[in-house]
Amino acid sequence: MMKQLLVDAGNTRVKTALMDADGHLEPLFNVSYSELKNTTFPSDIENVWMGAVSNQERMALLSDWLHQAPVEVREVHSEKSAFGVTNAYEQPESLGIDRWLAMIGAFSEQQRATLIIDAGTAITADWLDSGGRHLGGWIVPGVDLMQQAVIDRAPKVFRHHDGSWGKVNQLGLSTPDGLSNGCTNAMVGFIRQALAVTETELDWFDYRIIFSGGSTPLIPIDLRRRGELRTELVLYGLARYAEQK
Repeated sequence: MMKQLLVDAGNTRVKTALMDADGHLEPLFNVSYSELKNTTFPSDIENVWMGAVSNQERMALLSDWLHQAPVEVREVHSEKSAFGVTNAYEQPESLGIDRWLAMIGAFSEQQRATLIIDAGTAITADWLDSGGRHLGGWIVPGVDLMQQAVIDRAPKVFRHHDGSWGKVNQLGLSTPDGLSNGCTNAMVGFIRQALAVTETELDWFDYRIIFSGGSTPLIPIDLRRRGELRTELVLYGLARYAEQK
């Protein structure tokens, strides 16, 4: 039976899933772009549906991998409205496709007020009301980008070489710890402020919180307990487009 291949081409990793004729999703793989060359292209694929935000160099690697099989690749772009969701941007196509698809995926599951926090290469927040209206969002650098920005501008500041992550509510006793802990706490401050705006400015109290992105393990447990971890939400949004065909 032929299937649809769904591809979430993020800034640093490629997530995929297979969708059968009944709309059921089966996770396939989650790899870095450099690992694609060692990844087997699945058989019995009818079409590829893709949402992409990565740079040209990484997209070239993905394109080479996709061209292993003679299938049509249908790239999805943000639009003014689709599947009950309305884009807040005056130029709808400028909204990151990952954010757009995540909102569609979330609204397709539950039509309720929702705050989506994606803590990846960039940290984003998007607000979606119970009627599917996108109210807007925020974007700041992700934890790694914050650290690199400081290092690029301050030559005497350096980071851990072993990839150690920062710790919430802990003071740094060295330059690398001060940098990693500070950037981690900056991310947590962003999330807490998003929650504060949701409850004080929007007056939402019965709302859904969704977390995704590679930095979610750094989010303290009291915040994570308030929401859901949904790494596959973009793929669920892509599935809506694939079902529509």
